[in-house]
Amino acid sequence: MPEAVAPESQDWEFRRSLPSEEPPDWTDYVSAEESLADHLKAQMLADLPERLVPVAEFLAESLDERGYLAVSLEEAALATGCTYEDAEAAFARLRQCEPAGVGATDLIDCLLLQLRGDSSLEGRLARTILRNHVEDLAARQAGRIARRYRVLPEVVEAAFAKILSLNPFPADGTPLTVGPSQPRREAPARPDLSIRLNGKDWEVTVHGPEPSMFTVSRSYRRRLEQLRESLRASKDERRHVGEFVQRAKDFIESLGNRRRTLHRIGRYLVESQPGFLATGRYQYLRPLTRTKMAEDLGLHESTVSRATMGKFVEICTGEVVPFEVFFKPALRVRKMIEEILATENPRNPLSDERIAEILAQRGVKIARRTVSKYRHGNRLLSSHHRRSA
Repeated sequence: MPEAVAPESQDWEFRRSLPSEEPPDWTDYVSAEESLADHLKAQMLADLPERLVPVAEFLAESLDERGYLAVSLEEAALATGCTYEDAEAAFARLRQCEPAGVGATDLIDCLLLQLRGDSSLEGRLARTILRNHVEDLAARQAGRIARRYRVLPEVVEAAFAKILSLNPFPADGTPLTVGPSQPRREAPARPDLSIRLNGKDWEVTVHGPEPSMFTVSRSYRRRLEQLRESLRASKDERRHVGEFVQRAKDFIESLGNRRRTLHRIGRYLVESQPGFLATGRYQYLRPLTRTKMAEDLGLHESTVSRATMGKFVEICTGEVVPFEVFFKPALRVRKMIEEILATENPRNPLSDERIAEILAQRGVKIARRTVSKYRHGNRLLSSHHRRSA
């Protein structure tokens, strides 16, 4: 460490910095989490035909907090303009990715995906149990299964143990954030961006510290000037101080770039999602992906992903919503189902088929079974149980 540069109270960076053989990068000091969607795309896109890339990206961004696929293949094909067969091909590739079990449609499917490559006797029996004997598994009826398949009870118990060791929620227990990517925050969330309607004019405000609040350490600036003026200055010290002064400048400049990017994204949402921003009604959300936004703004998709990752938007109603609501079509439909059920007649609750009809009237065409899946995902009771309640 150069002795001539005396650390000040503000120079915490000084104390952790040392000369390096490789050019330093300020982003090494910035906390950034890779989203589960980004992790899956990195695995899929390298060997996918170009025509499958949009639907593969869409599927990767349509996983719920458990890692299960939250949209139907029909929705994915419709949203990306591909054929159903292409959606099936991208779906099959997604299900080959790590962590094992992602892209499952339900719990049994998730567990079967994790057992797919297990050719042991216990593994094969475990798959058979999951497909045909879940009730016996829940009741731990090893003897019944042993007699059925003529194996020792110990083998059945080993298959039970193998099943119980699997992860029912593959998106949990990983350092990756779900869906590109939202770290879980406790409510109330602080908005990173506010979008308000003032009369006929939209106002987009980016919150957080301004780049002007930061500056390069005075001691580093003074020392760099001295080194540049001195003919006897140490090359190593000159390189060290110059590197970190430039690093600080790049960091401050990047903060400004990030704020400008976030503001551009806010203006883009004003143009593409005015109905939702003004009313908070999820039925007014239009299909949107980070890929599409990046293309329209002339940015790289990773730039949009990092700019929106884990961030929140305050809309005109005062509600603070995660950026994910703009990129997850399944979330839009789930929220619409919640809105429909919130206004139903409790004495005559709506069936899933009737909910599907109402959604179709609002421009969302999904099957009754998909309504049922989303309702279960939101922990909403069936019409029979809602009437009883």
